[in-house]
Amino acid sequence: MTISGNASRSRKTTYLSLHQQFAFRTIVVATDFSAESSSAVRCAQAIARSRGAMLLLVHVIDPVGYAFPEGAPNYIDRDAAAREELKRIESEVREQGIPVHSRVETGIVCERILLSLHDHRAALLVLGTRAVTGAGRAALGTVTRQLLAHSPCPILTVPADDPARPRSFGRWNNVLAATDFSPASLSALHYAQGLAGTHLIVLHSARCGRHEECLNCLERLRFLAPFNESHTLPVDHVVTGGDPALAIVSAAERLQPDLIVLGAPAPGHEAADAESSTVVRVIARASAPVLIVPESRTRMDDQVIEEVATVS
Repeated sequence: MTISGNASRSRKTTYLSLHQQFAFRTIVVATDFSAESSSAVRCAQAIARSRGAMLLLVHVIDPVGYAFPEGAPNYIDRDAAAREELKRIESEVREQGIPVHSRVETGIVCERILLSLHDHRAALLVLGTRAVTGAGRAALGTVTRQLLAHSPCPILTVPADDPARPRSFGRWNNVLAATDFSPASLSALHYAQGLAGTHLIVLHSARCGRHEECLNCLERLRFLAPFNESHTLPVDHVVTGGDPALAIVSAAERLQPDLIVLGAPAPGHEAADAESSTVVRVIARASAPVLIVPESRTRMDDQVIEEVATVS
C-alpha cells in the first residue's frame, strides 16, 4: 500500500458548509415505511434542516394486484394507509421548520421515482438500504440498482440504524472517496472535496499489481485532490491493489468515515452485472452512508424513463 499523508498538517476544523458548495434545494427521499427507509428519512431531514432545502417524501404503490378483482380492495386500503402515514411523517418534519411535501404515486416504482426527480429538479435522492444478510450481501432490489445507473442526481444510500450505535447526520467530517479515474468517479471526487469537513481520504485500487513500485497513480491522486490550503483540509492519498470493492470496504472499516463517495455505474451497465459491480458491493458491506455521484447532473429525458420502465 502506498500512502501520501498530509494529516500532520494543521487540522483546523473550519467546516466548509455543504450549503455553500452544493445547494441541495430539493431533497427527495423514497420511503416504503420500513426501518431502512426510516433511517433514510431521518438522514434526509438532517440534511434538509442544515442546508435550508425542501424535503419531498415519495411513496410508490405498484398496482399489480389491481388488475385482479380480489386485489382492488387491498390496493385501496394500501393507498389510504400510505397517505395517512405520509401525512403523519410530513407533520413531524414540518414541526422542525423544514419545508416538506409528500406524494403517493402509483405505477412502476423506479419510473415514478425518476419522474419525481425530474419534476422537482431534485439535487439529491436518499434511499434506505437493508443490513447485510448472512450470505454477505445486502438485498439491493432491482429498483435500487436501476436508480443507481439512471438517476440524474446523486443518490445517498443510508444503512439501517444500529440501536447500539446511533448516528448523527448532516455533517460529513471524515470522508472517504474512491476513484478509478472514470468520469463519474472524478465527479464524485469533486463532491467529496466540497463535503469533507475536517479530513478527506482519496483511494485508488490499482489492478495492475504494481502499485508498490509505480508512483504514477499516487501522483495522479495528488494532482486531482491536492491539499486545500485555503480551507486547511488535510488530504490523505492511498494507492492499494486488488479488488476495488474489498479495498474500499477494508479502508472504511479501518478509518470509520462518516461518508463514502463513489462514482455511479454507467447508464449502459448491464442489469446482470449490477450485483457484482463495485458500487453495489460497497453499499452491501459498508456500515457508513454511501453517496453515489453520476458523471454529470444533466436533466433527464423521457427516453431514459421509458428505458427503465420497460426493464423486466
